[in-house]
Amino acid sequence: MKNMRSLAAAGLAIAIAAAGHMSRVSAQATPYQPPAKRVSPAEGLARLKSPLATPRAADGHPDFTGVWTGGFPSPAGPGGIRRMGTFEPDQAVMQRGAGGNKPIYKPEYWEKVRSLDFSKVDVDPSFRCLPPGVPRQTAPQKILQTPKEIVFYNGNSTRFIPMDGRERDPQDADYSSWSGIPLGHWEGDTLVVESVGFTDQSWIQWQGYFHTDQMKVTERLRREGDLLFYTFTVDDPDVLAEPWTSDTYVRRLNPNPKARMDEPQPCDEQDLNLIVDKYNRG
Repeated sequence: MKNMRSLAAAGLAIAIAAAGHMSRVSAQATPYQPPAKRVSPAEGLARLKSPLATPRAADGHPDFTGVWTGGFPSPAGPGGIRRMGTFEPDQAVMQRGAGGNKPIYKPEYWEKVRSLDFSKVDVDPSFRCLPPGVPRQTAPQKILQTPKEIVFYNGNSTRFIPMDGRERDPQDADYSSWSGIPLGHWEGDTLVVESVGFTDQSWIQWQGYFHTDQMKVTERLRREGDLLFYTFTVDDPDVLAEPWTSDTYVRRLNPNPKARMDEPQPCDEQDLNLIVDKYNRG
């Protein structure tokens, strides 16, 4: 009986050793495969709900024409997430640190970013009824597409984007505009819009992310079914250590072909002295 148990134990040990050897051989024979590209939660959720068919224009490119609404969570997050007047200052610091994707400024400019971020609301250009500009306004609310020109409408901003293959006019960079001077082209099924000629009064985002008038913004839009995926890249070598690419914003097409864009409400000027929480913005 003891001999049988000994033989069984020996057989089991041999089997385990053989399995380990085969596993090592298999691991050595299989080349390393990097993990799949990660996507934002909003993009992942959208892909589960997106139909496969993507409408195309007569020239074969995806048709972006339509009214696009915020049908999925946006990486911008809910308004008023940061309230220094309501919570302790270190609570605001924790909320700020929770945002992993942020522009990387040169070391000498981080104190300016921090100062703007933790200042009162009146330092924000939007508090003074100034336009949000590009890229802060993010994805367009309505798009009208033709073979040689595409129109982006976003509240108080209407942008006419040439798509006729023209070269960039060197004088475009000398403009001082809120939405930039755009020029578009196709990269496969992706619409790419490059803009220069910005004013330095706008912000990249509401956290005090400023820029200079040398900023260049590259927007990329793609359509999958009734969903619009939008990202932007900011290149401002005067203050940024490297170009910064946003998270992906996801918009859903309004299925009503008669949907209209109402006139935006006028901006109401505010009195800082009448605001209860002078640090509540976002």
